[in-house]
Amino acid sequence: MTAYFIVPKQATRKRPFVIISFLFTTLFLYRSISHETNQLIVPTTQKNVSQASSKIDPFWCDALKSHFSGHWHHDYAPVEMEKSDSEDLWRNFFPDEIQWLKGTNTPSFGRTTCISYERMQSGKMYVTKLGNQCGCGLPDFKPSLLKWVPNETLNQKSPSNSISENYGVHSSLRLAHNLAESNHSHLCFVGDSIDFSIYDAFKVNLQRASKLQQNGQLSYKYPVLFVEEREFEVNVSRTDNGVHYVPAGWRQLKRILQTEVVLYNNDNSKTAKFSYFQHYGWSPWDVELLENCNIIVMNLSLHYDSDSGRGNRFGNPLTDDTRAAITTLVNFTTTTTTEKNRIAIWRSTLPQHFNTKNGHFENANITDGFNCVPLKISFREQSYNVVHKIVFEDMCRRDHDLKGSCSSYEQHCTANIRETKYQTTYQFRQSNNLTTWVNERENPVKIGTILQWDISDIFDNHLWHPDSLDCTHYCYIPQVFDAAFERLDLLLRIKLKNI
Repeated sequence: MTAYFIVPKQATRKRPFVIISFLFTTLFLYRSISHETNQLIVPTTQKNVSQASSKIDPFWCDALKSHFSGHWHHDYAPVEMEKSDSEDLWRNFFPDEIQWLKGTNTPSFGRTTCISYERMQSGKMYVTKLGNQCGCGLPDFKPSLLKWVPNETLNQKSPSNSISENYGVHSSLRLAHNLAESNHSHLCFVGDSIDFSIYDAFKVNLQRASKLQQNGQLSYKYPVLFVEEREFEVNVSRTDNGVHYVPAGWRQLKRILQTEVVLYNNDNSKTAKFSYFQHYGWSPWDVELLENCNIIVMNLSLHYDSDSGRGNRFGNPLTDDTRAAITTLVNFTTTTTTEKNRIAIWRSTLPQHFNTKNGHFENANITDGFNCVPLKISFREQSYNVVHKIVFEDMCRRDHDLKGSCSSYEQHCTANIRETKYQTTYQFRQSNNLTTWVNERENPVKIGTILQWDISDIFDNHLWHPDSLDCTHYCYIPQVFDAAFERLDLLLRIKLKNI
């Protein structure tokens, strides 16, 4: 028996904010494989792990509820400096960004300017590429000193330095530190290009923190020592019993992006990793690659038709694929591992702001030209979030016996991992005769907890898109993504006892 390796490809997306260089020449191990037959080997004995309700501190529940009930405070350029804390500005923004906020030396923030800044790998707000998008190019976009202000009437004692008090990257640092301190140090974003952008924003926020620390601007109790991205090629020719089971085409996962951050604390260094797995639609053939994740954040939406709910090319209904994804997440959190129970998180679909009746992209219904506009309906009523809500209500329940307000963010889901009515991983393996993966002996009915990371409200601004042709993705505004990561950090605190 030899090992199945995904070989790291030389990183093509590195940024320069590296204090310590690591010499990584080893190969990257994901799963065991038989060299002779090229078969993925899955343990034949898996036990259900009871997800006993841990004692949850109501303090964090109230903090999370306060964050969910918050709102944005905008201070548009030119910012009157006497109304702002200049020290906070200096700690969180580069000098030219401060000039933009003052309303001086302001460039265009469109794609052309963004690409020129990207060549310098600056990591600056508005002009740093996220995923496949670059720039904040809408005509009415203005620099703004943004603050996410939690509803303090719901939580009189703030448990952490809130973003209402810190404009910049502190929440991303706290999240990275808390992951490194816990036994859940590998966070995996699984989804489409929005998840790619979220992954990228987390990385860039940490790189900004590293650069600001090097400049002597940012003093934080967890100094960033090292932030680097690596790329791992994935074997797309995997076979089982001679069957090639990875479909060709646009949904094929060919690479995994992974960023490692090393933080220094109390004379010790701590490491956290976060990865991006392309998952443009439900892809059960790639589920095995997620086994090394401690925390999975998943979403399915934008590559399904917003009216019919059908996948653009594979045709499975979004309802069925959401059921299959929930089934996989339940199995992920209830499978015995060498570490503690794993955590599954469902991300809400971010608002689209196309000039249509519901904000979704419907080319035939765009009559006034392409431009991003405020939603005519609530973002919670947009089609994808409605479908997800219906499926979760059918498969899951909220624990209303929980003290505090955490029941709003936890779903306890029951799933049959051998379900064949929709394309579960079991159904996919069985229909393709992938017998190595099929384990008929384990109990098929499992109950697992899935946390709800709803960040739709944070992103509901039609001016934050890259340009008038793209009202789906969001440009790089550090405070916006940092508010989302602060909510993720608070959400994880109700599950991770030791942070």
